[in-house]
Amino acid sequence: MNFLRKLSTSGSFPLCYNLLPHFAAAEQDYNNLINYAKDALQDGRIQTFFLSDRPTCKQEFSSLRLAEDILAADGEPIISLALTFHDRKTVMDRLQKYIRAGVQQFVFVSGDYPLRIEAKNAKPVYDIDSVQLLMLLADLLELTDIAKGCVINPFKHFESEQIWQYEKLRRKISLGADFIVSQIGYDLRKFDELIQFCTLNKITAPLVANVYTADMQTAGMIQARAIPGVKMPGSLLRMLNEKKPEWKPAVRRTVKTLSVLKGLGYQGALLGSATISFSETKKILDEKEGLEEEWQNFVAELDYSDGSAPQFYYFQKDPQNSLNSSEPAPVALKHFPSLTYLFSYFIDWLVYVPQGPLFKMTGRFCHFCSTSRFWYGFLWLLEYVSKRPLYGCNMCGDCTLYACGFLCYQSGCPKKLQNGPCGGSIEGYCEVFPGKKRCYWVKVYHNMKGVRQHVTFTAQPIPARDTSLHRTSSWINFFTGKDHRKMKFEETSGKPT
Repeated sequence: MNFLRKLSTSGSFPLCYNLLPHFAAAEQDYNNLINYAKDALQDGRIQTFFLSDRPTCKQEFSSLRLAEDILAADGEPIISLALTFHDRKTVMDRLQKYIRAGVQQFVFVSGDYPLRIEAKNAKPVYDIDSVQLLMLLADLLELTDIAKGCVINPFKHFESEQIWQYEKLRRKISLGADFIVSQIGYDLRKFDELIQFCTLNKITAPLVANVYTADMQTAGMIQARAIPGVKMPGSLLRMLNEKKPEWKPAVRRTVKTLSVLKGLGYQGALLGSATISFSETKKILDEKEGLEEEWQNFVAELDYSDGSAPQFYYFQKDPQNSLNSSEPAPVALKHFPSLTYLFSYFIDWLVYVPQGPLFKMTGRFCHFCSTSRFWYGFLWLLEYVSKRPLYGCNMCGDCTLYACGFLCYQSGCPKKLQNGPCGGSIEGYCEVFPGKKRCYWVKVYHNMKGVRQHVTFTAQPIPARDTSLHRTSSWINFFTGKDHRKMKFEETSGKPT
């Protein structure tokens, strides 16, 4: 695990190249990829290569084969394992295959939603999310030797998006994520914000900045939504349009960005480009070595903010360097919660909290119904007709409404994510329905905002759903200890066992 070890070495700042990303403009040529890796290894300054387990464009070769060939050339692959098309069994099988091949470092992501679904067997699965995969891995002692990376998108525009991203990061770190990779972005103040947030919350896992060369080819991919959740600032886009599409200015911008990020405190970088050519990367590496000490001179030059769109920052602006101070920024005032939320919150306290007035009575009734086919069917029907109109309930049997602002993730989130949003939303809109449908987790945040101005997250990470509970009564499952909360009703109710 040389890359992770170097990340933890003071002043090292290793670079990893995004050789086979999730996104691509077209199918990649295997010979170009392996030749890039061999040229980089011969140069010696890049020894680690980031490979997607399943890129968007269908490849004629497998990522496993590419990883094996990189290992044979004394390189080091990091596999980005997306959960889009894998259920929990398949993803564990994939993980074991990479481990047997010699891969030791992984990044776990929920995965982009496919823009096109070409076959029935290519439909997205989203059986588990990245938080739940970390929970599963924490229970497998034989996998303790692998390095587990996670991803965070600090480039969100709205408070409701950004604070959820940071909460999800906290959950991943608490479950054993070893290093953090940022999403692609071009806002230096947001890069600095992530550093400041980790410092404030005592998160010590190494931070890897995702630096993708800003040129017209990349801008075209972003505009076409080929890279979900990524937006290029308007001022940078205008600058790219005004200047000739030469490679040299793009190299200089990338070099200066790397210098600033190292100066800010990032421990390494994931370098990428729309063009697979080590000769172009070599220019970046050559120029980088002479500019690192001047990083503070580049901050103003790389400030692409133009104030044309509202932007939430977690910290107040530092007027001296246009980055962030250590003082958290004020958040929006809370608003009056919806009547559905107030009603749901009251019922939850009344029935499901052990100190609630109806907790014991409801629990005993649910235990009784669990022993009778007739009464089970009666309670199931009552649950369905009451929850379906209110929440769009799909009767998953393992209800998480209490942790999700009393909104159903099964009917609300296309990716069925239970522990927070993906990184694909843009300005509050869902990755799958851009500009048409609000992100489910943005709506969850607004519901929670109706209770307190500073939203607090008290629910524990939610484990992978027990699919055997589908179409059963979540009310009965809760009181009989079958759902993810594994509640011991006998202990909380004082009922003798």
